[in-house]
Amino acid sequence: MVISRVRLLIVSLLAVVAVVAPLGGTATAAPVAAPSRFSTAELVGPYPSDIPPGGTYIPLLDGFADLRAHRPDIIAQNLRIVQRTNNSATPALRADAIDINYDDRLESLSVALGARLGATFRRLLAGGQLPKVAALLKGETGRVSLPLGTTLLEKEYFNNPRPFVVAPNSIRRYDRPGGRLYDQLRNNGSYPSGHSAQGYWKGALLAYWLPELGPQLIARAGEIGRSRMVLGVHYPLDVMSGRLMAMNMVAARLTDPGFARLIGQAGAQLRSQLERAVGMPLARFIAGDRAYLSRSEAVSEHRGMMTFGFGRIAPGQRNAIPASAAALLKSRFPNLSDAQRLAILTRTAIPAGYPLDQTGADGGWLRIDLAAALAAQP
Repeated sequence: MVISRVRLLIVSLLAVVAVVAPLGGTATAAPVAAPSRFSTAELVGPYPSDIPPGGTYIPLLDGFADLRAHRPDIIAQNLRIVQRTNNSATPALRADAIDINYDDRLESLSVALGARLGATFRRLLAGGQLPKVAALLKGETGRVSLPLGTTLLEKEYFNNPRPFVVAPNSIRRYDRPGGRLYDQLRNNGSYPSGHSAQGYWKGALLAYWLPELGPQLIARAGEIGRSRMVLGVHYPLDVMSGRLMAMNMVAARLTDPGFARLIGQAGAQLRSQLERAVGMPLARFIAGDRAYLSRSEAVSEHRGMMTFGFGRIAPGQRNAIPASAAALLKSRFPNLSDAQRLAILTRTAIPAGYPLDQTGADGGWLRIDLAAALAAQP
């Protein structure tokens, strides 16, 4: 019964998408054969990873309920950090945050690919040359996050008012002329951050397909999350929760054999289309491109955005990483075992015990520093 309902929901959502971008069918005649699309049946599934073990992502994120109930000092610090980030933002950070608010996360992430490769990616995506990538990642209806990874249920459940609502006199508003960003978000809960979750799950999959630029993509995902604090529409705990939700979601998709096949096909299409467009192997093109960040810069920047200045509140907690997370590094370290990949995630992780970190089945996701893990040596 549950599977039938999930299938019906996915079919309904994809039917809406198909009005704008058909999922299959034949393309008009072109000099080069159009890249293949997923069939509707492939996209609909359903797949075991469509439903998280807890039915929703609420159990994974429920450390926030404990903080609200028992740690008013952390909740107060949560507001102070966003106030400081918002008030001190440079004009460049403000402009980037506004663009991120209105752009698709894929476009926002693409700058991390480098000056020329990023432009090539955007051109191919806009021209319909990456249909499998678009079907899985683009917009609010990317199949990876359907049906339960959109953060909508979780926002409704936690019902946490946004910073600019709680502290209207200390949060500065930045928007486009005529924009209605704050009016649109006023009655929408802050926890978890949907932009942060999207930035990280889309960034993690792009990094899976393009591990040569993995640290840069994950650092950019962190910047997408931080941009929500710059605008004063999210707290640091919202951003951190979006990250841990995304890590869990991507690992679940990669360890679901049926869905992993879709991910593999989309990645193969991405690499082949990019190489065809640039006319050489990607590794050589990337080496000659103007990098967004160096690998070491990306790792350093991302580490600073993992905790936003919070201290550890449970320093005795054991630093264990969920076994399924090893899948996040499979393309970066294809010749290692899952145990060896897990060891890399463990040694590059932040310590256990920061706010939102949990023990047990839902624990460990917050600790994963994917930028550092992707930059590590075996």
